[in-house]
Amino acid sequence: MKAVVALGSNLGDRRAHLRAGLAALGTLGTVVPSPLVMETPDESGLGPAYLNTVALLVAEEADPRRLLEALLRLELMAGRDRSAGRNAPRTLDLDLITTDGPPGSWTWPSPEDLRALGPELSLELPHPRAFSRPFVLEPWRALSDPGACGGVIPKD
Repeated sequence: MKAVVALGSNLGDRRAHLRAGLAALGTLGTVVPSPLVMETPDESGLGPAYLNTVALLVAEEADPRRLLEALLRLELMAGRDRSAGRNAPRTLDLDLITTDGPPGSWTWPSPEDLRALGPELSLELPHPRAFSRPFVLEPWRALSDPGACGGVIPKD
């Protein structure tokens, strides 16, 4: 399955967290990172600014629900603390934006190792807010046109 995954970090060494996130995605398949990384304010206004980018992932997994579960596990391994609430600052955020499969909405029981996230997981594809977020769209666009940006990662 081909998937677009958005990556973000607004805690600690944000660049290192994005690099580690891209490397972790590589355990799921072939990764093509966007050359564009953007610094954006925290939408909630509660935390430090984010570094955001996207990557194309060509994964062996064909079920988008299992792919989301894998992304959630990668976030947890990267030290993401979900106990602080939905919009809390995070070391690594991985959002499944879209896949080459059909669009849809799914809700299913959380696997045992992800129960701390709640009794159920849900997924909507394409991601319902992705197309209104420049920090997703611009790096995604840059995947098609690598010469359109300098691939600059802002200084922390």
